[in-house]
This record gives sequence, structure tokens and C-alpha cells, in this order.
Amino acid sequence: MIKDYQIKSIDNIVCLPGTGILRAVVETPEDISELFPYINGYVKKARYLPKIPWIRFPFSGFPEKTNGKYDIACRPNQIILGKFSSNEEAKDIVKQAIDFLNFIYKNRENITPSLKEWSPPSAIAILKYLPQTNCGKCGEKTCMSFAVKLSQGEAEVEKCADLTKNKLEFLREVL
Repeated sequence: MIKDYQIKSIDNIVCLPGTGILRAVVETPEDISELFPYINGYVKKARYLPKIPWIRFPFSGFPEKTNGKYDIACRPNQIILGKFSSNEEAKDIVKQAIDFLNFIYKNRENITPSLKEWSPPSAIAILKYLPQTNCGKCGEKTCMSFAVKLSQGEAEVEKCADLTKNKLEFLREVL
């Protein structure tokens, strides 16, 4: 499927200036949007918006898992990957991501596609499950700001040290 690609840029993530956290922007001559329903059916916690078309999903390397936890967002002819600490890491994970997308293409007959559209939970709905102590242990000043980050996929629910086991499991499922 993806025979050729070009890394257009490796630069700082726009919404995290000065952090040194990098993203890579890759362009493909092929329209990869036909893979999106298969990715949505294969990857747990994929976020698919078919009307755009766009899909975002967590990635931990391919074929072997790495210690890194990356984000991939795809449009028909573009792949944006993050969060890297070096150009070398970015280039390596880009290659692994291309290999993963080609794996999905080659195995699509064995993958049940999913057209389920992602609907993010609201920050208010998430806040109801947080302890609402504003303790700051998660790195945010308030539980509300943490809920906003969770709703936008910019934080991990495990950072809240005061969640009960049941609430943690529930939030993992809806996020």
C-alpha cells in the first residue's frame, strides 16, 4: 500500500513549545483513508472520524513493542506522529508506523473493519468520576483542568493518584 513516503518535517509539537517534545509530519502519495476502518477495528482506543476522514490511535512500535508511547493521527495523504525526544527516534518510529500500516493493508481480509465514530466524553462527564480535591498530584492545578486534558487525549488517567479502582477502570474504558 504505502510504497513511498516523505518526512516533511520533524519539529516541536506546536501546542507544547519549548518542551523539546517532537512530532513528525509524513506525506504519502497514496490515499491511506481506506485503511481507517480497519485500523479502527484493530487498534484498541482508536479515535475515528469518518466524515473528515481522520483517525488517531496510540502506538507502541511494530512489529516489536517499544518502551515509548506514541500518538499517530492520519489523514488521507498525511501521517502525524508524536511524541519523540530526538530526530533519530522519530525516523525509527516513522518507519515502524509505515510497516504497521502496510501490515493492516496486507491483513485487512482478516480484520473486521469498524465504522464506529469516536465521540469524546465531555470534561464535565469525566470530572464527575474524579475525586475533585484539586490536590495537584496529576500535575494540573485543578481536577477540572485535568478532566479537560483527559477529554482531549492529552493526559493519562493513571496520573490521578486518588482514583478508586472502579472509577479508574471506568475512565480507562471511556477514554
